[in-house]
Amino acid sequence: VSTTLYNAVLLSELEVTERHNHSMIVTYVDPSADAAIAESSGKDFRFTNNTDAPVYIEGTTSNKHVTFTIYGEETRPSNRKVKYVSKTLSTTEPGVQIIGDAGQPIGYRVVESAHRGVVAELYKAVYVDGKEESMTKVNKSTYKASPRTIVIGVAGDPGLSAELQAAIATQDEATVNAVLASC
Repeated sequence: VSTTLYNAVLLSELEVTERHNHSMIVTYVDPSADAAIAESSGKDFRFTNNTDAPVYIEGTTSNKHVTFTIYGEETRPSNRKVKYVSKTLSTTEPGVQIIGDAGQPIGYRVVESAHRGVVAELYKAVYVDGKEESMTKVNKSTYKASPRTIVIGVAGDPGLSAELQAAIATQDEATVNAVLASC
């Protein structure tokens, strides 16, 4: 919801006074085009009507889609267009983390997906008569990498459990899989 409203506010060229990115990359918008809110961490999304006329914001949902429409007095020339461009500055590969769980039997396996780390910037490009007039940085966002996590049960036969724990200590998925295949 906050990301959808953020994009409507950007396209309306209202003034964003507070915006925070998500902690990990999201897939439904380009990097730096998101906005997160979280009461527990003090993250909020705020903006100001910097026009000389009132605005009306309408939010609707349909088929699991959220839409925001911002109505107001259009004062921008019809030959002026705005586009937002995301530029990725760097990425961090998340890697794999293998964890042994002594509370689960051998053969238990849970896999959590990875999230790549990203540093990105969002730019506002203004075009007049199709020609770029300006390019301004809007924000810079840093998204944390989170490894692909594999939790493996190690409770059971003490000898096999020790072999499996030794394989887990290597943090090599192929080695762990080879030991599990021999079970």
